[in-house]
Amino acid sequence: MNMHSSTSNRPILVHLLRGSAEAEQDLLPVLAVHGFMMFVAWGILFPGGILAARYLKHLKGDGWYRIHVYLQYSGLIIVLLALLFAVAELRGFYVSSTHVKFGFTTILLACIQPVNAFLRPQKPANGEQAPFKRVIWEYFHAIVGRCAIVVGIAALFTGLKHLGDRYDVENVHGLSWALAIWFSIVALIVFYLEYHERQRIRRQILERSNWVLGNVEDDDSLDLLSPTRTTANKELLPSSRMEVQLEPLNR
Repeated sequence: MNMHSSTSNRPILVHLLRGSAEAEQDLLPVLAVHGFMMFVAWGILFPGGILAARYLKHLKGDGWYRIHVYLQYSGLIIVLLALLFAVAELRGFYVSSTHVKFGFTTILLACIQPVNAFLRPQKPANGEQAPFKRVIWEYFHAIVGRCAIVVGIAALFTGLKHLGDRYDVENVHGLSWALAIWFSIVALIVFYLEYHERQRIRRQILERSNWVLGNVEDDDSLDLLSPTRTTANKELLPSSRMEVQLEPLNR
């Protein structure tokens, strides 16, 4: 009776927390799709929605709001689908690596935003002062959204690092550099838009102040320099001397 045994040159990965061991394998296509979907969400859709809410409000209509809502909800759906793909392929959800911790935190922050949007107070009418609840809501909504973007970017970079450590992908460093260049371009776009937004607000304030001061100067010129005013004032003066008669008081 011949004894046959099979050997493998692949290293064995031992999970002490799970109590299991498995041979390291090549990158699974589903995990590659997971990473690409997360990049689309956190690298394109979510930042695009934030930029629309920040820099398109001066346009007429509610186009900025429609773009903001569409991009945010599209990004959230893609994030949840990518999460399901990863959990189904790995047959579990284990908060052990840094990437999973960042990913879980950013998904939690992303899920808070729709609930926060549903509970938003009513927007005040034009010219009215925003109530205290509305101000608190706007700050909370903006802070949570920006924190989600920062943590999401960290999750993308740690995901690439986890990819290289576990699956020994050769082009991980190239992908990391490409991701860094992409977000650097996004940062430059944000700085450019922020500069022009501040310039636009400054011009708007100057135009309003010039318009108000211009009316005042016109009125002053009419009052001080117009010859018609002098003529009118002269016409109002009495042509003859006013006489005052004093009579004794009868007691």
